[in-house]
Amino acid sequence: PTQPYGHPLRVRRTFPTLAIMTLAIRAVLLIVGIAMVIAPSFLLLQFAYGVGEPPSQNQVAFFVPTLGIGLVLGGGLVLVGLPRVVAGATTPIMRVLSGAMLIASAVLLAALGFSGSITKIVSPLILLSELVAFLVFVYPAKRFLQSKGAENG
Repeated sequence: PTQPYGHPLRVRRTFPTLAIMTLAIRAVLLIVGIAMVIAPSFLLLQFAYGVGEPPSQNQVAFFVPTLGIGLVLGGGLVLVGLPRVVAGATTPIMRVLSGAMLIASAVLLAALGFSGSITKIVSPLILLSELVAFLVFVYPAKRFLQSKGAENG
């Protein structure tokens, strides 16, 4: 009788450090993603208070447009950071959606994110986190599709 994974003596080992590292990366991506979703609304509110015109009545109309911008900027990181949302070959639609959102966010940050003194430090860190999210969680799913097709064929 043959063992799983091809060779009779080959046994697949899973290391707890890999699981810990994956959990840590997902936690950091989730925190950065939530911060990116909230940041445009918070910055607009700070600007409104800075010029002396805080929102007085319809605060929902004040925050809704900036939450949309925040979802475009941080939504991909939030999707990747949530456990089992972008996972292997089981969720291809969420993988494509999170990948598209990560690419849209990276393009926006690369085009607009290097204008201020603070953003010259923060934007490369966010771009790096988006690159890590894409390379670690979204792009490797190509292997899952190829192995699934080999099993069926």
